[in-house]
Order: sequence, then structure tokens, then C-alpha cells
Amino acid sequence: MSFISKIAHYIIDNYDLTKESLIVVFPNKRAALNLRSELSQIIIENNIQQPTTNIWLPQILSIQEAMTSWSKVQMIDNIDLIYELINIINIEGLSNVENNLFGIASQMLKDFDEIDQYAEKLFNHINDVKQLEMWTPDLNKEVESSYIKFFTSLHGYYKLLRNKLSQNNCGYYGMISRKVYEYGDELINIIGNKKVIFAGFNAMTKTEEDVIVRLVESKKAVLLWDIDKYYFEDKSQEAGLFAREFFDKHPKMVHNFIED
Repeated sequence: MSFISKIAHYIIDNYDLTKESLIVVFPNKRAALNLRSELSQIIIENNIQQPTTNIWLPQILSIQEAMTSWSKVQMIDNIDLIYELINIINIEGLSNVENNLFGIASQMLKDFDEIDQYAEKLFNHINDVKQLEMWTPDLNKEVESSYIKFFTSLHGYYKLLRNKLSQNNCGYYGMISRKVYEYGDELINIIGNKKVIFAGFNAMTKTEEDVIVRLVESKKAVLLWDIDKYYFEDKSQEAGLFAREFFDKHPKMVHNFIED
């Protein structure tokens, strides 16, 4: 039985689709159409749908769509983000970045996104680290000074960009998932009476993992894996590394769908 088919049968067996509002969250969008089709087929085959009964198919989202929905913040297009950051650089003049500004802004946004998704606090140390990396008695001091000045300015870019995006109620994915991560108990109220299934994750960022674990522990969600016992139980198998580390951190989590 395919993973999508197993999820569909799990939904039919464990949820009352005539009453319960269900959200299924995948790592990406590709599985959504297949799950809808599989669920519809099972409902028809089992004669679940009666003329006087409404069956509510689950809302099927990617993790980015789910986080965006819960954050109530609009996801901004990457090109628009880059030009927003370039505009900040030009207006503020926080450093003397001139060459390949588009490429530099693009890389900075990738770094900002990763910093937020992993809830890191690294700006306090980055200047010291870069000074140690750059120091050499033979290097042109003007080049070294310019390089250090740029890294010193990164925190300023980061804060200005986040403030500007927050004022317009929009953001990049890392910023959005960081907001949901920081909700605390408020997240349970946002989910309301809905139930959530997280399915098929073989990797998560820190913010995603924290949100998923909180919802599972509060009985608002379940986490369904797509893992073979062989790869999970044999510690020499790299394919099971993420799941093993996950359960080491969260030993009370149920091992759903880890089978032979």
C-alpha cells in the first residue's frame, strides 16, 4: 500500500469527516492532489457518502501554506524581497556594498531566512568571528576593514527589513515560521477546533519541529512518518538519521507509520 493510500485509510478510520474539520500538512504541495483523489475513491467504494450526508474533505496544505495561514502574514515574493532589501541598503547606506548588489541581497535573504527558521541568535558574535577569520598580516587593511564593516552592518539590515515587512503585514518564510514558533499557547487557540495531520516529513527546521511537537503534545495533531523499520532501527543507515535524532529528543512521541 502506498504512503498516500495509508494516510487516506488512516483518515477514514480515525476521523469523522461528517463532523470534524481536518487539515493535512505535507512538506510540499505535490501530494495534495493524490490524497484528495485517494480519499474520494475510498469514500465511494465504501459507500460512506449518503445522499443526505455531507463529507468534508480535509484541507490539504504544504508546511509553508500552513505556517502562513496560522501567522496571518502574507508571504512576499522573493524578487520583491530582494528589491526591498536593496532599497534599504541604498537608503540607509549601512555599508559600502556596491558590486553585484542583487546577488549580495539574494544571499543575505537566504541567510536571514535560515536564521529565523532555526531561531538563531548569532548577530552578537558574527563580527568577532569574521575579524578572526579575516585577520592576516599580509591582507590589505582597507579590504579587511570594508569586509568587517559589511558583516557588522548585517544585523542592521536584518532588523530594518523585518520592521518594514512587519509594517506591511508580510514576510519571508523564515520570518513567518518564526512568528508561529513564538506564539506559545496562542497557537492552540488559532488552530481552534480543527485537527491536524503532519505527514511525510523527513526533515524539519527548528521552528517547524517546535510547532509540530507542541500541536502533537496538545492532542491537536498527529505526526505520520514514511519510514521503513530497517532504516530507522539500523543506526548505520543514514536514511533514518533524522527520525532517530527526532525521537531521541522527543521520546514520548508515538512512532506512527514506522513499519516493515
